[in-house]
Amino acid sequence: MSAEELVDGRRLRGSVTRAKAIEAAAELFAAQGYSATSMGSIASAAGIHSASIYHAFGSKEGLLGAVVEHASDEFYHLLREQSVSSGSLRDGLRGVGVVFEKRPLFLKLLLMLVLERGDGDPGVLRIAADVRLKGRALIRDLLSRQVPAGTGTDLDAASRLIMVALDGAFIARQVDMDASEFTTLMDLIAETAERLLTDTRTRPNRG
Repeated sequence: MSAEELVDGRRLRGSVTRAKAIEAAAELFAAQGYSATSMGSIASAAGIHSASIYHAFGSKEGLLGAVVEHASDEFYHLLREQSVSSGSLRDGLRGVGVVFEKRPLFLKLLLMLVLERGDGDPGVLRIAADVRLKGRALIRDLLSRQVPAGTGTDLDAASRLIMVALDGAFIARQVDMDASEFTTLMDLIAETAERLLTDTRTRPNRG
C-alpha cells in the first residue's frame, strides 16, 4: 500500500467516525439532554472508542457544535428544496410540515438545548438565534413570491408571526396532535397568513 493510499484510508475512517459520532450524539442529546449524555454513551451508541471522538472533535462542546451544524444544514437544505418547488404559500407551508415530520430530531435537539442550557450559555442562545434567522429568511422569501413589490407589506413582521405559529405547531405535534391534525393546522396557518397578506395589500395607504 502506498503512502497516499494509507492517508486516504485514514481520512475515510475519520469521516466515518465523525458521521457515526454526530448521528449518535444528536439522537442522545435530543432524547435525554446534553448534560445527561456522556461521551462514553455516545461512543457506545456509535460503536466507536471515546478516544476517537475526542480526537475528531476535541471535546464534548466541539461535538455539540458539529452536531448542531450538521443537523441545521440538513434541515434547511430540505426546507429550501420544499420552498423552491412550492407554487403557493399553502404549498410552501405544507412543505415545511413535511420536513417537520421527516426531520423532527433537529428541532427537538434545539429546543432541548435552549431549555437546558440557554440561561447560562450565551453560545447556545446564539446558535438558536442563528437557526431562527435562517428560518425567518426562508419564510420571508416564500412570502415575497406571493406579494407584489411596492405594496408596503411588512414581510419581516409577517414571517416572524408565521415562525411563532410554526413553533407552536411543532410542539403540539410532539405532545398531543396526530399527523392528520397537524396537516390541518398547517393549512390553517397558511390560510391565516394568506388573509393577513391580502388584508395588508388591500388596506389603504394612510401615509
